[in-house]
Amino acid sequence: MTGWGTLWGLVLLSTTYGCAQSPYEHGGHPTGLSRYDVERDYAECEHKARLANEQHFYSSSSPFPFGSGPQSPADHARALHGLTTINAMRDTCLAAKGYRLN
Repeated sequence: MTGWGTLWGLVLLSTTYGCAQSPYEHGGHPTGLSRYDVERDYAECEHKARLANEQHFYSSSSPFPFGSGPQSPADHARALHGLTTINAMRDTCLAAKGYRLN
């Protein structure tokens, strides 16, 4: 069952990050900002959101939301809730900086 848990984690992360456009290409940023400025703001907001939500993951040093042991539905629910919370906090941070989010 550990293999399925790992597979599920990889699928979840790849759908979250693999298909995402560059924040600059996505648009919605304040006028006058360079690609560097937009990506810096995005990375800063992402970092702050992850630091504020470490409790949702086993290890803050790993980009994967699951530990190496057996997985339960509660583990999956906690990780999904954590990713959703991180995305919402990141978007709130970006909106406070003047970004228009879809």
